Amino acid sequence: MGAEGRRRLALRRLTNEELFRIYDNEIVLRLRAPKNLSDTRIILGKFQEYLGGYPPSPQLAKAFLVKYSDHKPRTLYRYAQMIKGFMKWYGEPLEDLKIKIPKSLPPCTDEAKIEKLLKAIESKKTHKGTIIRDKLLIELALKTGMRRSELANLKVGDIHDDFLIVREGKGRKDRVIPLSEPMVLRLKDFVKVKKPNDKVFDLKPPSITMKIKDIARRAGVEELHAHTLRHKFATDLLEHGADLRSVQQLLGHENLSTTQVYLSITDKRLRETVNLLDGEKKAKVAGELPGDIEKRKQDQPIVIIRTVDKPLVPSATMASANRYFSHFIARNEGKSHVVGIEIALLGDRKSLLEIMHESVIGVGEYIEYKPMLNRPGGQYYVVCQYKQLSIGDEKEVCYQTWLPFRLKYASKEGEVYVIPGELELKGRISLKDRLEKF
Repeated sequence: MGAEGRRRLALRRLTNEELFRIYDNEIVLRLRAPKNLSDTRIILGKFQEYLGGYPPSPQLAKAFLVKYSDHKPRTLYRYAQMIKGFMKWYGEPLEDLKIKIPKSLPPCTDEAKIEKLLKAIESKKTHKGTIIRDKLLIELALKTGMRRSELANLKVGDIHDDFLIVREGKGRKDRVIPLSEPMVLRLKDFVKVKKPNDKVFDLKPPSITMKIKDIARRAGVEELHAHTLRHKFATDLLEHGADLRSVQQLLGHENLSTTQVYLSITDKRLRETVNLLDGEKKAKVAGELPGDIEKRKQDQPIVIIRTVDKPLVPSATMASANRYFSHFIARNEGKSHVVGIEIALLGDRKSLLEIMHESVIGVGEYIEYKPMLNRPGGQYYVVCQYKQLSIGDEKEVCYQTWLPFRLKYASKEGEVYVIPGELELKGRISLKDRLEKF
């Protein structure tokens, strides 16, 4: 039966009250955010009440979740994750339950709306003493992308000469956000009479939400809210050429895929594609020939694979130096981000030996691939398979880069020569024809 089987059998002998009490210890250790813990306890309490005296089962768990089917998809998804966590721990996982969240884009906010927001603060007829604070709050959110809870918890002692520290952000993680000199001066002037442990804005998260909502209403831009300022920060960075990983770090996103959604708004490739409709007219103005326009239509993402050598090691018996292999890099040398990257090592007969997955490679960025090459000498391949970022109903296709190479052992034990062959690029491969072995 094994230890796991005995554990499951022991759980089935307990009452529901005992089960949920034991599981509560599990989630206390796993969930660090107080709100997540509180929300999970509420849903599990309702599930326990729903079960009554019946033991938990996949059928009853699904029937319980049906009660929330009229809620927003994201809410239903969260509730399902809470119940699935309990059922997996209980030994009856809901493996066939999948709830999809519709893909939605973050709001796109232009500068005119932000200007209206700031002017509404400056033109306040009452509580004029809060004008400086409220304007600084809005502008700090726009320049740092901080969440409302992070703004509320910001302390005077966390502001430094050219950066601030976000303490216990989402997931209780700290991070550093650089600040411009003017912003630092304004912050330090605002808190000059406060103590290091004092809160900068003296506002709780719900108060920040209501304040921005009220200002937006008076400014005639009701669609703006606290989180809109965070979205604006992210899209502005990407519009100005920031790389995706830096934006991820500044926002405090755990997964790069969360940050990736902003590419849908800022992707210049899409704008260039739409401009092709007016391409001939623009060609006459800018001196662009029709052939150049056709070439631009054929632009596609390009990932180049290169070998990387270790530093040159002088040889006592040779006038030249020995170049030992270090690793491979896959660099995006195209004009758009690529996603769903799979980079693998294949054997002589193109059998899969090793594989690595990556979410996205931004324009000009690269990833390192360091496969284990303690293998017999001979012919091998490094293959990178990837997709271009697609929007809406755009048909997805795959692209591949193949780098054949020969592996040869060096005179020094443990080091090898990699002799690369000719790079081959394969474009516009339909999903059904992609390398399934990946």
